[in-house]
Amino acid sequence: MFTLLIISATIYAARLAFFLIGQARPTQQRVVWKNVPFVSIIVPARNEEANLERCLTALCASEYPADKYEILVVNDRSDDATEQVLQELSARLPRVRPLHRRDTLDHPNLKGKPGALQHGIDNAKGSVYVLTDADCLVHPLWLDTMVAPFADDTVSLVCGFTVIRLRRLFDILQDIEWLYTQTMARAGIQNGVPLGCFGNNMAIRAETYQELGGYSAIEFSITEDLALLQAMSKAGKGVRYLCDERATVETLPCVTVGEYLRQKHRWVRGGMALGSKAVAFVISGATYWVGLVASILNHEWFWAGGFLLLRIVGDGLLITTSVARLRRWKVFPAVAPSIVALLLLELLLPFMTLRKRIVWKNQVFRQ
Repeated sequence: MFTLLIISATIYAARLAFFLIGQARPTQQRVVWKNVPFVSIIVPARNEEANLERCLTALCASEYPADKYEILVVNDRSDDATEQVLQELSARLPRVRPLHRRDTLDHPNLKGKPGALQHGIDNAKGSVYVLTDADCLVHPLWLDTMVAPFADDTVSLVCGFTVIRLRRLFDILQDIEWLYTQTMARAGIQNGVPLGCFGNNMAIRAETYQELGGYSAIEFSITEDLALLQAMSKAGKGVRYLCDERATVETLPCVTVGEYLRQKHRWVRGGMALGSKAVAFVISGATYWVGLVASILNHEWFWAGGFLLLRIVGDGLLITTSVARLRRWKVFPAVAPSIVALLLLELLLPFMTLRKRIVWKNQVFRQ
């Protein structure tokens, strides 16, 4: 019995150590540009009539040379007033170029969002493509901070953190979960193991993207950001993950529990593409649960308390490092209770892997 508990605790502690070490590794310092590059911001927009003005106004207020960037907004087969709103905004925001994706392409890799991104990139002029979503609000220094690492010729992909707009307690839970997920993703990259990134805050070297064949050459995934990261890493391209307040974008939270669970389902199904890495992550989590449940059933309360403390303190420390770097102190008091809530949510994850049908942006996919 005690052997089982020791093994369970050791395996989870080893997982924590992996992420804590990765998070502690410093990101390489910036290289100073000789010539500031021209960049193309790609914004896919499907049924975003309510969010476009806020997003584009913030992008146009970026503290980056005005003649050095363009904003390409791809109206992706919207059935609301997105097209009309986009046309009106582009008339008064000169750097905004509206594009319209009318039909779904027959290409199997360009369904959904990958097709919208490819459509934007096909019309882009920049030497760096910077990606965000129409429901996001960027930091004024976001563009400068995300593009700066490309002064190093070895860098082909840059990722940044996405935070949640805070209004309710449910939003705070989501923000902490996003911080937790992104902290682990960044730590993995810092350790040389690509585990994920968020597609609403990415920048790509145009030359490398074209060299890889773009999304046309990448097998379709409902998590297109992970698919691109994997393609870059497989090709041996340099990736940076910035935990910097200036490199953040703010996105809108899920409003309902149902929407939240559908988002989680999409992430879980997409994350299966990690293969053995996903298996290792699941096994380490399952082993933790074995130890916790075994200690409770056998009335080993010291061990049960130790397992809970391991999770709250260990994961809490991991999350708090990003809270501090991003100055998200507003969510700090909720870190511990959110970890407990997310711990219980883990019980649903195995069941989410079973359902192949994914509903996203009023579209149905199978993965």
